[in-house]
Amino acid sequence: YLPLASYTQLLLSETLFTTLLLCALALLGSWARHGGLPRLAGAGALLGLATLTRGLTLGFLPLVAGWVLLKGEGKRQQGKGWLRSVALPVCLFTLTFCLLLLPWALYASRAYGGLVVVDTTGAFNLALGARTAYDGGRSDAPLRNFVLALLDPTLSPEARRGLLADTQGGSCLYAAGDGRILAALEAPVGAISQAERQGLLNAEAFCLLRAAPGAFVQKSLVELIDLFQINYTGDERLSKGFTLGRLPSWYTLALFLLDDTLYVLALPLAVLGWGLARSRQQGAAVGMRPAVAPLYGLWLIYNLGTAPLLFAINRFRVPLMPLAFVLAGCALAALPGWGRLRSRYGAACATLAGLLLLAAATPYAYLEPLAPGEASRWASYLGPYPSSLASTIKALASRPGYLAEQRLATALGAHDLAAAHTALADPALPAYAAAVGGPLLAGLEGQPTAGLDHLADQATQPLEGWQRSLIAGELFRQLGDQEAARRELGALLVDDQNPVEWAWRWLAPPAAPGGRIAVADDNDLGYVRGFYLGRYDPDLGATVRWATGSSALRFPAVASGAAQQLCLNISGLGWPEDLPLPSVAVSLEETALGSVTLTRELRAACLDLPARPAGSDLIIILRSPTFVPDALDLVRQQGPQVGQLRRLAYQLDWAEVR
Repeated sequence: YLPLASYTQLLLSETLFTTLLLCALALLGSWARHGGLPRLAGAGALLGLATLTRGLTLGFLPLVAGWVLLKGEGKRQQGKGWLRSVALPVCLFTLTFCLLLLPWALYASRAYGGLVVVDTTGAFNLALGARTAYDGGRSDAPLRNFVLALLDPTLSPEARRGLLADTQGGSCLYAAGDGRILAALEAPVGAISQAERQGLLNAEAFCLLRAAPGAFVQKSLVELIDLFQINYTGDERLSKGFTLGRLPSWYTLALFLLDDTLYVLALPLAVLGWGLARSRQQGAAVGMRPAVAPLYGLWLIYNLGTAPLLFAINRFRVPLMPLAFVLAGCALAALPGWGRLRSRYGAACATLAGLLLLAAATPYAYLEPLAPGEASRWASYLGPYPSSLASTIKALASRPGYLAEQRLATALGAHDLAAAHTALADPALPAYAAAVGGPLLAGLEGQPTAGLDHLADQATQPLEGWQRSLIAGELFRQLGDQEAARRELGALLVDDQNPVEWAWRWLAPPAAPGGRIAVADDNDLGYVRGFYLGRYDPDLGATVRWATGSSALRFPAVASGAAQQLCLNISGLGWPEDLPLPSVAVSLEETALGSVTLTRELRAACLDLPARPAGSDLIIILRSPTFVPDALDLVRQQGPQVGQLRRLAYQLDWAEVR
């Protein structure tokens, strides 16, 4: 199943969680058929491990324990004693589950200053769902402000209260004058435990629910329908930029066939398989005994009941899909016996299967009245854009244009004028890529003024504002007007995007003045790659950028033909105190130069450079271990950087070739 393969590339636990859950259900089914307390103990242990992976199964435990109890009662009616057939299985299953869970729960509760059974994400998700219902739409800002007021030590008491008193998206607890939130705002941020934050988030969620209970019910019903529909642009699908052709054709087809099409086919078949599995004769014929079917049903119903309470996203369906595939397989294996669905129960299952097929496939979306260019609100698998089918067609159609764009960017970045002219003449080249390439090519040909005129005189403006500013800044650099370049490159709309990677691909900047790259001085774009947004660090007394684990510096036309030196003004300040400071491995393209050991001060470290032909470019590659900063770093991200999980290696002030 494609999502289980792709999610392992992300910080998502569905693959491990689903594996543990399926093994637990398999052992429970084996126990139901053959007995054996070791099987039951193993199932409890595996379910405990699954709960440590995702806290969702914590609420599933009572349902499974109830199923074990009912199975035990059935065996008791066969003549076995109550203690052996009922009490012992339930207690053993629950005990092994708790033995896996309790050590972590005790550790987390002690570390976070209050009761934390698994994790604290449930409170945040509940508050987000309640906020969405209350506001009538999804916005992360109110909840992010709530968390910042409880988490950010740099905010003054007035600023913390201001975040919660906002007339639009303010805190429900604060507006109600709740003593718990008022006391938390009076306390220093460091004195608020994580368990207290969890409690306040739960209280905020219930405050919002009390304020608008009907809206929450309506939102949950809408989310239930959305759970069965395909969101092609979901982050976990790795489909960002598909309209620009960024997805390889094989991956686009895999998403459509191995994810969406498979899901749409399996969903109604699973319901039919459930109806057939309820028949003792037919269920036994396909290996699905009636005793096991209720266990599968409990898991499916539990998920369908809990997911809409929060919010519906593609990955919330993933733990359901393996069981859906099993039931769909039962339906296909029992194809000759579909006549058994003629009963009332079978007819109900067939009707439900048809309704789910309509909800997931949405053929009726073609009938939705839409204005030209308007996105469909009904579409899922079929229908106008953004349906899966329409998005797939759009992604495949735009792929040649993306490849043409890449050829143009490569030619411009390499200062290959002939290849750039050829790429610009490619009929597959998208309009926005031509709008980027035309002015930049004029600059590389020694006509930056003509490039600026070209940029300003374009009949249509397919470029975003930050792209126009970046191109203009590059052309001003080629004119030698560094101040004008800084005005363009330092614009807020450019900073918000932090287009380091884009600038590295497209720009071929002139030689840095004096062979020095002043990092984060509004003029470093095009010279650096693999760096986060710059900021002033008062502890270092400098404006710096954090680097990722693999970063690069470009020094155009700086080689002298003789041996030189590379000097880096670098620091490891910000690394956690309980981790040793790493070394940064430095190389000139593929030639190793040595390493720089980080310190918690800002200091210059120099390495020898071998001779390179005079006037050639020097590309410096830097590699280092990274760490993930605390939650506050994630919450502080604003604008286009929201949700960016940063992996930090070192801070750089400047780099110079001498």
